[in-house]
Amino acid sequence: MKINEKFNVLCVDLTHDGLGVCKIDNFSIFVKYLLPGEEALIKIIKINKSYGFGEIINLINKSINRIEPICKHYYECGGCDLLHMNYESQLEFKKKMAEESFKRLANLDLQVNNIYGMDEPFYYRNKVQVFFDTTDKLISGFYQSKTHKVFSLEECFIQTDTASMIVQDFTKLANKFNLTSYNETTKKGVLRSMLIRNNSFGEYVVVIIVRHDIHAALNEIGEELKTIYPNIIQLVMNINSKETNKILGKKDKIIFHNKMLYEEVNDIKYVLDYRAFFQVNHIQMINLFNKVKSYITKEDQKVVDGYCGVGAIALQIADKVQKVFGIEIIEEAIGNANINKEKNNIKNVEFILGKTEEKIKDIKNIDCIIIDPPRKGLDIELINAIIDKQIKKIIYISCNVSTLARDLALLDEKYDIVEVNAFDLFPNTKGLEMCSLLTLKCESN
Repeated sequence: MKINEKFNVLCVDLTHDGLGVCKIDNFSIFVKYLLPGEEALIKIIKINKSYGFGEIINLINKSINRIEPICKHYYECGGCDLLHMNYESQLEFKKKMAEESFKRLANLDLQVNNIYGMDEPFYYRNKVQVFFDTTDKLISGFYQSKTHKVFSLEECFIQTDTASMIVQDFTKLANKFNLTSYNETTKKGVLRSMLIRNNSFGEYVVVIIVRHDIHAALNEIGEELKTIYPNIIQLVMNINSKETNKILGKKDKIIFHNKMLYEEVNDIKYVLDYRAFFQVNHIQMINLFNKVKSYITKEDQKVVDGYCGVGAIALQIADKVQKVFGIEIIEEAIGNANINKEKNNIKNVEFILGKTEEKIKDIKNIDCIIIDPPRKGLDIELINAIIDKQIKKIIYISCNVSTLARDLALLDEKYDIVEVNAFDLFPNTKGLEMCSLLTLKCESN
């Protein structure tokens, strides 16, 4: 087998990244955009020791699950993975992927109880980030798949139409002021990226991340943007002058600020700082929160919400329990959480700044812990603390099936895994949100 050599292949499965799996003399070849059951003529583009990669030259037989991607950028964009599959097949793939991960990574025979999809799996993201590049003029868009090369974005079916138009109009205005993108190699240029966050009421916060202060230009651009989009309620300049892969710098300058950005979920109102974590899919967030609330019973009087962020879940369950402790390491998020508590006149929630694995040790007689950690999963110190305290119930939310599987395996000796549900917060991508219910074995037997 050689690079550029061509083969007729049959796709037999999908990898967890959505690549088609083919076999050539028992040697695995992974082919992007190829679906199970499809035959194709492919070209070998990369060979490793135990597997290789190919690309489609011609589809011989098409799967009934294949559809024409709705987005013209799909085959160059790194944002979506599954737009060539119908939505029902996407959900089946994600469910299978999760169950296989539990078995392969943790030797757990777990079935996903239910996967909650969307009626309309487009235009759902309430937070997006685009990047800038300069050729003959400034362009804005996403990175091409597995590169740092930006393509010019004309449409996107994941973010809102308004967000896409704001990006395009800002880029046009920036070109009028001869603003250029920051180049990581030459260290020249000023515009790094652009972050947009919106709420379900159609209000937008726009953050321009720059290499150095350009508030004079942004003041003028901001005035024009306000005229075009009166629903932009904040324009912020974030200065990141360091040579780093980190997106945001530590210094903000407000270009204009008409009001705070608020969101509302199940009659609970939240103030949202643009830096704070909040679920990016409003409709599915409601479904997820309702599932969490359904797990809370009258026995769960003292609850800890670990990695609580702006207090989203803690405030949702407050009316069902005696006391909630929300723990969060990011100071700005704790500030937002306390504002949210006051705004909703909720008295039985206490927010604590610090690491969940450390602060939980100071709380006695915990009935239930809700955890929604970052992608790296739980710190082993927290797992040990949960087991040592014999917390009766765990509600574990995760956006990373691999680390969830690892952590469930570590908890399996002491806890029964009652059920696992999946929520498609990220349609048309390989991403999936999981919500698991565990109970202490001595309590459930």
